[in-house]
Amino acid sequence: MARLKLIIEYGFYLFVFLLPWQTRLIWRDSYLNGYVWEYGRFSLYGTEILFWLVIFCYLLWLVGNKKLSPLSLSQLGSQLKSPQVVIYWLVVLLAVWAGLGVVWSLSSQLAYYRWIVLLEAVAVIAVVLNLNFSTKRLAAVWLSAASIQSVMAVWQFGQQLVWANKWLGMATQFPNQPGSIILQTTSERWLRAYGSLPHPNILAGWLVIALMFLFYLAFTVQTKSWRIFILTNLVLIVPALFFTFSRSAWIGLIVALVLLGFWLRRCWDNNAKKIFYQLIFLMLIILTLLSLVFKDLLLTRLTGAQQLEANSIELRLAFTQQARELIANDWLTGTGIGNYTLGVFQQLNATWPGYYYQPVHNIYLLVVSELGLIGGMIFAAIIAGWCWLVVRQQRSALNLEKVIIGLNFLIILIISLFDHYFWSLYFGLVVFWLILAFNLKLYSTGLNES
Repeated sequence: MARLKLIIEYGFYLFVFLLPWQTRLIWRDSYLNGYVWEYGRFSLYGTEILFWLVIFCYLLWLVGNKKLSPLSLSQLGSQLKSPQVVIYWLVVLLAVWAGLGVVWSLSSQLAYYRWIVLLEAVAVIAVVLNLNFSTKRLAAVWLSAASIQSVMAVWQFGQQLVWANKWLGMATQFPNQPGSIILQTTSERWLRAYGSLPHPNILAGWLVIALMFLFYLAFTVQTKSWRIFILTNLVLIVPALFFTFSRSAWIGLIVALVLLGFWLRRCWDNNAKKIFYQLIFLMLIILTLLSLVFKDLLLTRLTGAQQLEANSIELRLAFTQQARELIANDWLTGTGIGNYTLGVFQQLNATWPGYYYQPVHNIYLLVVSELGLIGGMIFAAIIAGWCWLVVRQQRSALNLEKVIIGLNFLIILIISLFDHYFWSLYFGLVVFWLILAFNLKLYSTGLNES
């Protein structure tokens, strides 16, 4: 059993490391108005296969350790006193409600497919809660993946090209190609950095979490090899994050670093504060140099002065209005999980090309649109439960590990105000529940029960 547990642990770390790679088999393609409809596609990702192998080993481990025996009522009552367990069962309840929604969804096949992906997220939480994973190893794996993505991102921005590779799940992108994510100044079009992910904002979400893990490692490991690893990653990740030009990720990172700085000032020793200020200073130097070189692009992104930026903002507002109309049409049960864009097509606007149909760029509205008021309330209860765990934590039990993991989930919640991928895409959904799972694991100790 010890060897099997080791296979599960390192299989899980490999899964996290490979997660940014979008290699997939599209086993059913979908089109709306003659164009590809991404949110109607049925895909099997390579990392999903790896994850289900990990789950299979995990089930064997449960059987071998006799952890699948039914709970008595007294055992169940005892477990429900734990906030960690209550939040987990709320996640299970969310998955059950989404599964019931397959019956009344606009497309039962699409809802069933998306429900399976949600079940994978529930499985992620179960594995994390029941096995002892190292936050330090998770941080190192996340950073290693981020460094590879950062090298690709910087190269892509420098060459103004994302090359196609079907085995790596990458499509060709260049500044003058319709559909590519660009910035446009008065005279030029610039391709934003993608890495191996389908959108620059998604890459940025991975990188800001990586930066928080970088700070965690900087405070906890002091050997020369680790310092080289940390500094190398900082020098790679900061420019890559800049070249994504993702405003939501920038906001999330700024909020997290400010809160981390306040916590370090009150709770940690002078050496940690010194390391923090040194890393912040190095980041500011890199960002200042990049801002001076790419001043026009940065101002365009921050001010939204160019027509392309204004059109993007108007489109986001249109998506928000569509979400409100879908909620008004079916506020109790919603369109069904994964059926948002189909709902827009069938109920609101059937004239757009397929690539124009996108989920609302706010996962809170998206969840309510797809799962209705009941699903939205369950989702809100999960977030509220996490907030309760953090607020009720005893100061004496609040260590650096908990702060970093908590801030990473806060970053996700902030980005989720402005984007949809933490609910609408397999990659984002797994990241969302993975970080929540580590929060539940760590914050279940040191609660103030007075």
